[in-house]
Amino acid sequence: MLEKERNFIEGRKDECEVLQGNVVELELKKEDCEVRADIKVKRKNCIRIWGRVVDCFGDPVEDALVKLIKKIKMKESWKFEGVAHTLTDCEGFYQFDICGEECKANYRIIVSKAAMGKERTVFDDECEPCFKDRFKKEWEHEGKD
Repeated sequence: MLEKERNFIEGRKDECEVLQGNVVELELKKEDCEVRADIKVKRKNCIRIWGRVVDCFGDPVEDALVKLIKKIKMKESWKFEGVAHTLTDCEGFYQFDICGEECKANYRIIVSKAAMGKERTVFDDECEPCFKDRFKKEWEHEGKD
């Protein structure tokens, strides 16, 4: 038996172990009352980066865009490469899991959030969107400005 299998059976885990998600396809039928959907996941050694986005008053920022950027050293400068992005939850929390060789790198986290207030919709002139009728009043109003 492999050491990893023995550790799993005995309930021991690696220090930085996370579970990698998986997908199970299922089709619900009218006669179904209950469906059991067991999902098998892989265990991976990763580093979890997580935190909370708050405003200057300490209140959580919901739906903020959080980007994880990898810093790559060039000859005389730095190059930045996007690795992942996510949105904060209703309490302002976010997380990223960095696995494998990606763990041995420098990163930067960038947070942004659209301004609050009135929103304006802009459409491409060449192709009318199929949902134009839903915004007909807004569409006609914008054309007059």
